[in-house]
Amino acid sequence: MNNILIYTKNQCMQCVFSKNTLNDLGISYTEKNVDTNEKFMDEAKATGYKSMPIILKDGQVIASGFMPDVLNQLGE
Repeated sequence: MNNILIYTKNQCMQCVFSKNTLNDLGISYTEKNVDTNEKFMDEAKATGYKSMPIILKDGQVIASGFMPDVLNQLGE
C-alpha cells in the first residue's frame, strides 16, 4: 500500500492534473493545501522544493510539479 502525501495550492493546474492522475490510478493520498494552512506551507518549504504539487511517498519526495511518468509508476 502506498503512503502518498501531496502538497497542493489553490489555482494550481499541475496540482489538479496530479490529483486526477492519482484518482484515475485508484491511488489514495492525503492532501495538504498550503493555501489553507500555514503549517502545511512550512512543511512544504522544509522539503526544499518550490514547485507545486510536491508529492511524497513514504516520506520521500518523488515529484515536484506534474510528473505523470512518476505517478504512473505508482500504479504498477
